[in-house]
Amino acid sequence: MSRHTLTDDLDAILIRKPEIWDSLRGASLFISGGTGWFGRWLLEAIVHANARLGTDIWVTALSRNPSAFARCAPHLANNPAIRFHVGDVRSFEFPKERFSHFIHAATTSAHETFNGEHPLSKFDTLVAGTRHVLEFAARAGAEHFLFTSSGAAYGLPLHGKPLREDDPYAPDTMDPVTALGQAKRAAEFLCAAYADTHGWHLKVARCFSFVGPFMPMDVHYAIGNFIDCALRKKSIVIHGDGSPLRSYLYMADLVIWLLTLLQSNEKDGVYNVGSDEVISISDLARRVNFSLHPAGEVHIMGKKTASVGNPDRNLYVPDISLAQHRFGLKKWTSLDQAIQYTADSVSFS
Repeated sequence: MSRHTLTDDLDAILIRKPEIWDSLRGASLFISGGTGWFGRWLLEAIVHANARLGTDIWVTALSRNPSAFARCAPHLANNPAIRFHVGDVRSFEFPKERFSHFIHAATTSAHETFNGEHPLSKFDTLVAGTRHVLEFAARAGAEHFLFTSSGAAYGLPLHGKPLREDDPYAPDTMDPVTALGQAKRAAEFLCAAYADTHGWHLKVARCFSFVGPFMPMDVHYAIGNFIDCALRKKSIVIHGDGSPLRSYLYMADLVIWLLTLLQSNEKDGVYNVGSDEVISISDLARRVNFSLHPAGEVHIMGKKTASVGNPDRNLYVPDISLAQHRFGLKKWTSLDQAIQYTADSVSFS
C-alpha cells in the first residue's frame, strides 16, 4: 500500500468544503503565529489552493524567527504569496498594508510550555499579544477575525461529559497552573470587545487536541510520544494510570474547520474545535502500537504525574455538535487513519 503524502491531505482540504476557497478568493490574510504548527498547515493549504484553484490569497505571517522556518519549509518561505513579518506578538511594528482577514494563532510554543515557562510570561504573551493584534486589526480594516483559543478556557467539568460551549465551568483563579486557560478567557473577552466596537465578524475556536504531520514529537503531547516510540520500535511507557480520556482531530481536518470559521458570516461566537471520538490514554497507546508496532509493549506505571502547563484533567473532550450543525463540519479522518498518516509523514516533515 502506498504511503499517504502531504499532497493527499492538501487535495482533500480543497475538495471537502470547496465553498471556503470561493469565499476567500482574493483575500488578504494576516496570521499571527504563522510559523507554528497551526500556521504551517494553514500556509501549506493556502499555497496549494493558490496553485490548484487560482484563489489568489496573499498572506503576511508574523513570526519571531522566519529564517528558522525557511530552513524547514523553503517552498513556503520562497512563495510569492507569502510574506513574513518579523516581531514579537506583543510589540511588533504594524505593517502598512490593509488586511481583510485575521487569524490570531500566536501563543507560547509547545517547547516553551514543556520547558516550564513561568505562568506570568505565558499570561502576558497571550493577553498583551492579543491586544496588540487587535489594535492592528482595527487599523488594518479587518472584516473577519478568528482567534484560536483553547479547551483550557473551560474549568474542570463536574458532569463527566464532553464540554459544551455553554458550560459554566472556568479555571481556578487561585491556581497558577491555569495560566493558559485564564489568559485565553481574557483574550476571548478582548476579541469580543473589539469586534463589537469595530463591527467585524468574530469567531473564537476553542481548540482541543490534534495529531498530524509537523507535530512536535518530543514534548508533552502523549500521542506524539507514542507514535515516536512505536516508530523507533521502543516500548511505550505511561507514567500515570492511563485512564484520562482524550480525543484527537487530524490536522488536515483542522484546517477546514479553522478556515470555515474564518470566512463565515454566520453568528459570531465561541465554537469547540476537535474530535468527539473518546479514547483513554492507555487504549490510545495500544491503538498506536497495533497500527505501527504490533510487537511493541505498553507499560503503565500507575504513578501520580505532574501536569505540564495545564491542570490534570480526567476528561478533555469537546462536544462539537454546535459546529457540526451550524457549519456542516465533521471529523473526516478516523483516529486510525490519523495515526498512520502521521507516521507516514515522518519522511516528508
